[in-house]
Amino acid sequence: MLNRIARGLRKLKNINLFLSIRTKLIIFRCVHLGFESGHNIINKGKLQLGCTYDKGRLLNSSLVLRDGASLIINGDFNVYTGFRISVNKNATLELGSGYINYDVNIGCFNNIKIGNNVAIAENVTIRDSDNHQLLYDSYKISKPIEIGNNVWIGINATILKGVKIGDGAIVAAGSIVTKDVPARCLVAGVPAKVIKTNVDWK
Repeated sequence: MLNRIARGLRKLKNINLFLSIRTKLIIFRCVHLGFESGHNIINKGKLQLGCTYDKGRLLNSSLVLRDGASLIINGDFNVYTGFRISVNKNATLELGSGYINYDVNIGCFNNIKIGNNVAIAENVTIRDSDNHQLLYDSYKISKPIEIGNNVWIGINATILKGVKIGDGAIVAAGSIVTKDVPARCLVAGVPAKVIKTNVDWK
């Protein structure tokens, strides 16, 4: 493990990084870290960034924390290789426990909270901002996202701003979620709609 961390550190340049066994922050090779001043990492669990299955190929990955950004890790969480995560100025990304599979794209401009025992499949996009302003009075460019406990998000799904996904819910592959998902419901489609209630998964 120590050799793995050392190899990862040789890839890093011009950043302020704290990394130790004590804080349980493990960074694999091919991960680029870009940290601006005033960022904050609170690690209460164990975070692995850029891991892979069965010694598979490690892909280029990136974690960017802008000025005043916060990354909070509450449990044991794995983010697999190929990820692109950006926590922008004064925004907060909070992780519970579970994993995110290959090639996730997370853009956090406000607040994104992911609960415990969450399974997020490959190539999922989670983004809490439109980034471009629509010109009408009640429009808000960014709204928080909350993903509850024991949630399963399928491959190629997209979770957009202002969405709350209830505990035990399932988001089917390829869905685009624009509205809240009730607890223990299966949603699917573009935009995603409830197609089954009282579901369980393991």
